[in-house]
Amino acid sequence: MTFAGMLIALFITLLSVVFLGPYGAAILPILLFGMVFSIYQKNKQIYEDVKLIREKLGLLTEEEQIEEEVQESIDEYNKSDPEIKESDFVERSEIDKEIENELEKYINDNEIKEGKKE
Repeated sequence: MTFAGMLIALFITLLSVVFLGPYGAAILPILLFGMVFSIYQKNKQIYEDVKLIREKLGLLTEEEQIEEEVQESIDEYNKSDPEIKESDFVERSEIDKEIENELEKYINDNEIKEGKKE
């Protein structure tokens, strides 16, 4: 099967070079990329459709069930607090800065105490 595909590709390449000249060799990879991308998109859509069918029938794998549960919990969390105020982030950042300053002060104090002991 692979050998037949290679022969067909070689035949198409030779025809494109004969009819289109030097541009045929440049156009062929572009066409191949388009065909491969199209096949990828179709396969992706078919996979999503099969996944939806399996989900409706309850035939999901364990990993897919976990993924679905995680997505549901994320959706619930987003629905429970749809509007997080920007002021909350500002307050949190100020509190974080205060905590960082206290920790730095504590570390510096301990370094000074250890320096005196030695």
